[in-house]
Amino acid sequence: MLYDRPYMRESPYGTDQQKTSIVTTLIVITVAVFVLQQILNVFFPGAGGQENRFLTDWFALSGQNFKELKVWTIVSYAFLHSTAGFLHILGNMLGLFFIGRIVEPIVGRNRFLLLYFGASLLGGIVYLLFHFNDPAIGRMGGDPVFQSMVGASASVMGILAFFCLMYPERQITLLLFFIIPITVKPKWVFWGSLIISAGGILLYELPNQSLVAHSAHLGGLFAGIAYYRFFHNRPVNLFNAREPSATVEPPAWFKRRKKTEVPISYKVNRSNREELQTEVDRILDKINESGFGSLTENEKKVLDRAKDILSS
Repeated sequence: MLYDRPYMRESPYGTDQQKTSIVTTLIVITVAVFVLQQILNVFFPGAGGQENRFLTDWFALSGQNFKELKVWTIVSYAFLHSTAGFLHILGNMLGLFFIGRIVEPIVGRNRFLLLYFGASLLGGIVYLLFHFNDPAIGRMGGDPVFQSMVGASASVMGILAFFCLMYPERQITLLLFFIIPITVKPKWVFWGSLIISAGGILLYELPNQSLVAHSAHLGGLFAGIAYYRFFHNRPVNLFNAREPSATVEPPAWFKRRKKTEVPISYKVNRSNREELQTEVDRILDKINESGFGSLTENEKKVLDRAKDILSS
C-alpha cells in the first residue's frame, strides 16, 4: 500500500523490508576499517612498537602515494582514520549520522553516494595542490615516511554544505565540544566553515603548525556547493551524457510555421486500482533512487490522488 512506503512515513528509512540506509552502510564500513587498523597495530606493530603502516601506505592519501600511481587513494583515504584516539572517527561519524540521515532521503541513495565520494574526491584534489611535493618527515626501517591524510572530514563537509544551502534559515542545535548546546542557523555554520577552512590553510596548514587538513575540508565544502548548484534536482547521467551541440538558428521570418501540437500526457486509469498501484510503485521507486525533487508535476498529482483512493 501507499502508506507502507518510507516516503509517506515520518521515518526517513521506513520498515525493515526496505534497503539499509546508505548512511548506515558507510558508517559500518568506516568503523570496521578503523577496528582493522587497531587490530593491525596491536598484533602486527611497526618497528619500535609504532603503528602498523600497511593500510596507510596503500590507502592513505599523500603526494608520494599519488606519484607511485596509487590513484585510488584519492578516495580510499576517507575510510581510514587516526588511530591515536577516538575523537577523529567519532566526530566524523556523528556528523555523517546526524546530517546524512536528513540529506539522504532528500537526494536518494545514488545521489547521496555521488555527493559523498565527490566531496572526498575534490577534497583530495585540493589537498594534493598543497602537499604534492611534501618532503619525507622521517624514516622507518630505512624507508622514508611521508605525511599522509586520512579521514571522512571532506565528505562530511560536502554533506554539511549541501544541507546548509538547502535550509539556510532552519534553526539547528549543535553541541560545542560535544557538551555546550548552541542554536544557530545553517547559513552561519556554512560561512563559518568556509572561513575556518580557508584561514586554517594559511595560518596552520601551510606553516606546518597543525596536522588538520583544512585544504581537504575546503575542497569538500566546494563539492557540496557544486552539487547543490549544478546537480540537485537535475537529471544526472554519468555514462551517456551528451553535450548540447552548437546550432545556427535561421531568422524567425524564414522559419516555416509548425502546426500546433497538443502535448501528450500520460494518464492513469484511476478507476482501476491495480493499474494505479503499479504506477504508484513506479513513482516511489523513482523517489528512492533520485529523490522527491526528480518527480514531474503529473507524478506528484498521481501521488496526491492515490492517497485518497488507495486508503479508502
